[in-house]
Amino acid sequence: MSERADGRRTDTRERIRATALEMFTTQGYERTTLAEVAERLAITRPALYHHFRSKEDVLTSSYNRVLPELAELTESLQPAPAPWHRRRDALDRFAALIGGEHGALLVCARVNEHALAGLPAAAELLHHLDALARSLGPGDDIDGRIRGRLALSTLVMAESRGAQLGGTAEQRAAAALALARELLNRQ
Repeated sequence: MSERADGRRTDTRERIRATALEMFTTQGYERTTLAEVAERLAITRPALYHHFRSKEDVLTSSYNRVLPELAELTESLQPAPAPWHRRRDALDRFAALIGGEHGALLVCARVNEHALAGLPAAAELLHHLDALARSLGPGDDIDGRIRGRLALSTLVMAESRGAQLGGTAEQRAAAALALARELLNRQ
């Protein structure tokens, strides 16, 4: 296969992944079909199915890229509870993941957490996100666990609810990071 054909295949695969993740986030994982994704991209269903056999395949292909980074973040917080500077650094790194190439997947996973909980392929990603939330908390009590989860959810909300929150993406991300830091800055 020529490089040009190989590049087109990769480009189509990435376009499908990006569009599907965006639709899963805005419409819901359960309510989005791959046929709708193909229609949005103006490609045939067989072309889409050539790249991904199922919605779960779309998610799985994305997980493998972010799982090592999530595992590294969680490991950097061990033993928990980690000191504030390590929790702050991990939170900042997670915010960078959301603002970067993994943002669509992380937002999709959090927004569709209930729907994805039953998918075997999603179990590892959700496990890593839960472990990170627990490790980010300023303590291993209920308050600490809630704060860790809220901190991550705050960053996700800034990315997923732009129309409701207003401002620019940068303003929302900065405000969410400041609030998430406040939630975690309990000594």
